[in-house]
Amino acid sequence: MARKVNFIAEINGSKDTWKLNVRIIDLWRVDRSSAPSLEMIFMDQKGDKIQAVVKNYQISQWEPRLEEGSSYIAENFDVVLNEGLYRGSNHPFKLIFQKGTIMTLKELCEIPPCVYNFTAFEDILNGVAATDFIDIEMTKPESTPKKVVFFMRDQRGDTLSCTLWGQFDAQLLKFEENHKSGHIVGILTLAKIRDAKGCFNVKYI
Repeated sequence: MARKVNFIAEINGSKDTWKLNVRIIDLWRVDRSSAPSLEMIFMDQKGDKIQAVVKNYQISQWEPRLEEGSSYIAENFDVVLNEGLYRGSNHPFKLIFQKGTIMTLKELCEIPPCVYNFTAFEDILNGVAATDFIDIEMTKPESTPKKVVFFMRDQRGDTLSCTLWGQFDAQLLKFEENHKSGHIVGILTLAKIRDAKGCFNVKYI
């Protein structure tokens, strides 16, 4: 008998045999010298999200088989608490690929490319923001040799300072160079909110 398909909101630490229909909406590699990993965000048809992690010893097995934007039937993961400084979702748990994990590529049209949960800048400035997804309007950046610092403005007119490092500042500067007229409008996701000198800042990770 076929196993029941679960929703992401149902996931807890009671078992490791969850079966999910998901789309990988973000996929990135973390190149720590001690413990590199392949990390991603799963989203189901309800728009709920959960972070999933491939540990360093399995990266070579899974990296060629996973693609951002594709949908999968995902089965069998270790379930651990979603702790640490950098969390990719607000789900209380995250998934760890294990020896018995199965990822079956399948087109699941009922899962949209992405569902955003936008955060008001007012909530960030007041220290009550509970999500990492932010709808932003960005002014033209002022750059330094190793980073780019710019201001973001939301639809209410509230502003925040943002710092991009490495490849992200290069991407923004290249885009700005090719789009001189008008404002740059973009969506910033998976951003880290931190308290900087008495005000809240947003830093891309």
